[in-house]
Amino acid sequence: MVATTSTTAVTSTTSVGGERRYGPLASTPDANGLLLPAGFHSRVLAVGGETVPGTSYRWHPLADGGACFALDDGGWVYVNNSEVPIAGQGGASALRFDARGRVVDAFRVLEGTTWNCAGGATPWGTWLSCEEIEFGQVWECDPLGHAPARPRPAMGRCRHEMV
Repeated sequence: MVATTSTTAVTSTTSVGGERRYGPLASTPDANGLLLPAGFHSRVLAVGGETVPGTSYRWHPLADGGACFALDDGGWVYVNNSEVPIAGQGGASALRFDARGRVVDAFRVLEGTTWNCAGGATPWGTWLSCEEIEFGQVWECDPLGHAPARPRPAMGRCRHEMV
C-alpha cells in the first residue's frame, strides 16, 4: 500500500459465478484502516512527502495511477504517478522490491511534468504516464529509470486521463 493523504479501502473480489475468491472481508479494519479477508495483511510502503524507509528517496505527493513490472530476479518494480497540479512539479516515481517483497530502492522515472494522472503499462514493459492538463502529453517511462522518459506526441496533446 502506498499512502498519500487519504485512506484507500479494499473491496471484495468476486468470480464470474459470484463466489468470493478470498473469503469475506473482516468486519473491522486493520491497523492501516483496511478491511481485508482472513489471512491478508497490509503495510505502508511510502507516504507522500516522506522518505521511503530503507532508502534516501523522498516519495512524491498526490499518488495516482500505477502499475507493477516483474523483474528477472523474481522481484518487481511499482511505478506510480504524482498528480501535482503545479507546472513542472509532477512526474512518476518507482519502488523496487526484491523477490521477498522488501523495498530495496526508490527513485524517480519521470520529472518536470504536470498533473500526471493515470497511465498504463505497455506489453513491452514500459509505463505510460499521462498529463491531465490542456495540451498534456503521454510520456513513456523505463520502470527501472535507466533510460530517460520520452514524450509520445502521436498520442495527441490533450487532457489525458489515462491510456
